Amino acid sequence: MKHKLLQAFLLMLVVGLLGGCAKPEANMRVLWPPLPDTPRLEWLGVYYSEMDLPRTSRERLVDDVVGNRGLEFFGRPLGIAADGKGRVYVSDADQRVIKVFDFNSRKLESFAGGRRFQDPLGLAVDSRGNLYVAEGGSRRVLVFSAAGKPLFSFGGPDIFEKPVNVALNESLGRIYVSDGAGHKIAVFDLEGEHLFSFGQWGGGDGHLYSPQGLAVDTDHRLFVADQFNARIQVFDADGNFLYKFGERGNREWNFEFPKDLAFDSDGNLHILDVRKAALITYRPDGTLLLFTGGGISDSPVAFGMPMNIWIDGGDRIYITDSLNRRVAQWRYFSEEYLANNPFDERTIQQQVELRQRRLGDLPNR
Repeated sequence: MKHKLLQAFLLMLVVGLLGGCAKPEANMRVLWPPLPDTPRLEWLGVYYSEMDLPRTSRERLVDDVVGNRGLEFFGRPLGIAADGKGRVYVSDADQRVIKVFDFNSRKLESFAGGRRFQDPLGLAVDSRGNLYVAEGGSRRVLVFSAAGKPLFSFGGPDIFEKPVNVALNESLGRIYVSDGAGHKIAVFDLEGEHLFSFGQWGGGDGHLYSPQGLAVDTDHRLFVADQFNARIQVFDADGNFLYKFGERGNREWNFEFPKDLAFDSDGNLHILDVRKAALITYRPDGTLLLFTGGGISDSPVAFGMPMNIWIDGGDRIYITDSLNRRVAQWRYFSEEYLANNPFDERTIQQQVELRQRRLGDLPNR
């Protein structure tokens, strides 16, 4: 327990150092948990507009001269998905558009020619690069090509009350959509034909109370953020209840309002709790691995209102922060990554100095 308290204290120190700043000290890596523990996450940045994307010296000179006229900013970012090739899609509920961070061209642009959506919520990207949009207003899921061309839609008022999030299991030919107002999960094939639905309002096993985020693991199990029941429920591919974990409380391993979740390459489950303003990471065996954030903050390394999470094939983690109107980017260090990319002496010394400078007279563990 003392060890976890020290970690929490260290994160608060980092938050305090970076509060009000767009980036940490030059060339300073922000690792979590801090050395000498084994870091599992690295904070990469927060993005409000394309000005926050990596830019050349010439581009920054032009920016300084021209200013930020015409830049795209977020109103209320909610859903997020990435194609793993540099394009990150973000739904903006206030502006009713979907915006695209292109890390290759270093631009933030509106998707599909600036098309206005009816309450765009959760997003997903399939292996072909097609984008799935849960549109709460029309009670449908819309599907677009990467170029923004409408392909097809499915669902409708006869199936949904309010579709919230989308998860794909392409190997089984399934699309799962959470219905937050209908307290159920609707299941479709890859052409959008409705196969079946499962779940009903309540607090018992298999019952749901405003289900939100969805994630599929390598065993084809579906993990559901059962928001108002403050737990995660797990179902097989056909919607049969398997087990649940988590309960309401203020401990690190408890939930208050679990909002979204995603798996990394090691099978760890990363869960956003919107009320805790935290990212809670569980190992595949169900034990707590990391608690990141906690307590509403506008610091770059903390969260105000984390809403949706997406982890791409390179273990880059993208999180929408609705209150702070930005997207946060982290990286998960897998076991394979750490084995092949050990920290160099400069990074180790840098972290030691950072720790000493911030801890001062902190008592022993």
